[in-house]
Amino acid sequence: MNTSMIAALAVAPTVAAFALASSKPAVAGCHLVDCVENVYITRSQIADRSCELLWILRNSIYDDAGYCFQSARAMKWFANEGCRFTDEAEVPLNDYQRSNVEVLKEAEAARGC
Repeated sequence: MNTSMIAALAVAPTVAAFALASSKPAVAGCHLVDCVENVYITRSQIADRSCELLWILRNSIYDDAGYCFQSARAMKWFANEGCRFTDEAEVPLNDYQRSNVEVLKEAEAARGC
C-alpha cells in the first residue's frame, strides 16, 4: 500500500476501500463490485469479500441514496453529508439496489458477520 492510499484511508475510507478492490474510478453508486444501482450483484462476485467490505458495500448503497446513518461505525465511514432519510425503510432504492442489499445481507449472515 503506497502513501497516497494510506492517506486516502484516513480521509475517505469508502473511496479508499474501492481503490484497493478495483482499478475503476470511484463514482456514485460504483463500489467494491460494480455500479450497483443498475446491475445485480451475484454471490460469486462477493464470494471472497471480507465482512468489512460486504458491510461497506451494503451501506454504500444506502449512503448514495441519502440515508442518515445512526451508528458510530457508519458515521465514521459515511459523512452523512446531504443525507435525507433517517428511516432505512424510507430510503428510495430501485429494484437492483434492494436486491443487492439482500444479497449482501445474506452473504454477511452466512459468514457470521
